[in-house]
Amino acid sequence: MSIETSALEKFRARARNTNVNDVTLLATDYLNHFNEALMLAELVVDMPDMLEDFATWAPRSYSDHFRASGIADRELAIEAYEFSPPEYKEPFEKTMRRLDIEILSLQDELRLSADIPDDADAGECTAERCLVIRELIDHAGAIINGQLCGDLQSSPKGEEEATLDQDEINAMFG
Repeated sequence: MSIETSALEKFRARARNTNVNDVTLLATDYLNHFNEALMLAELVVDMPDMLEDFATWAPRSYSDHFRASGIADRELAIEAYEFSPPEYKEPFEKTMRRLDIEILSLQDELRLSADIPDDADAGECTAERCLVIRELIDHAGAIINGQLCGDLQSSPKGEEEATLDQDEINAMFG
């Protein structure tokens, strides 16, 4: 048994009966960060004054989320993340990058539409974008819970894959 395998098994044993999935070593609590952004985005349609709150949302890494979290298993979530098996961690991280991109893009679109009086299409467009964000959150939840459901078929913007260069990633995290 390799050192990495024994660490994986050690973390799986520690994760049993906690908020950390004992197969994937990921925790659904991280999705609260994205659910908050989704809720705010949905409110902006009917309550434009919520745009300022939505605009303050920023990407937060998995570890940073748990460092700021009050959940009892936060230290385990941080430590176990490194040992999450690649068949879960890789699609999870890819989904998180897409979520960040979608939410940041929606922030930009809503800021622009706020400058256009009586933009009738803004509400419909926002609802569609929120649906995409919700689907990505659901997809991430399935991965966290051990369901290898494959890649999402296409990027919501019709791109083959949403990618960022290192400068864009650095800018997202300040």
